[in-house]
Amino acid sequence: MSNINESYTDEKGRTRWHVNDEIALRLMELHTFLIMADYPEDHASRYPRLAHSISRFPESVADLVEQDRLIEEIGGVGDIVATIITQYLETGTCSKIDEYAGDIPQTVTELVPIPGLGAKTIKRLYEDIEIDSLASLRTAIDEGKLKGFKGIGKKTLEKIEEYLNENL
Repeated sequence: MSNINESYTDEKGRTRWHVNDEIALRLMELHTFLIMADYPEDHASRYPRLAHSISRFPESVADLVEQDRLIEEIGGVGDIVATIITQYLETGTCSKIDEYAGDIPQTVTELVPIPGLGAKTIKRLYEDIEIDSLASLRTAIDEGKLKGFKGIGKKTLEKIEEYLNENL
């Protein structure tokens, strides 16, 4: 995760950090793997909340880790989450994903940033119609497999199509 510890100003004029956005995305990916592995939802639900807090935190999370201030500064971050974040910063992955991903292809993380797709829907897409990447999602849409799929209505399908057109 080199060269992403830079700030930018968002549309609301707030200072944001690329590294925080990256960590937030990684926490959402972890959340998805946990849901797909049937990890208790009440425990897994902490990761999207933390991702939101981290993405909007006014300081660089990498700086907080370096200064050993992460746990004190961000509410909800304890020893386990601090270890996960530190592992992400040092290696780009974390042992908790390795533990829970099992046989789930890593490419499933390509689906996480798509607007309108949450972890439960991604899990159903994977289990029901074997969607595990942007390419397999594109194929499923082209073959009409998402029409009538529970949790994916017309507007969500439009968002997915738009995302695929921009990213595939």
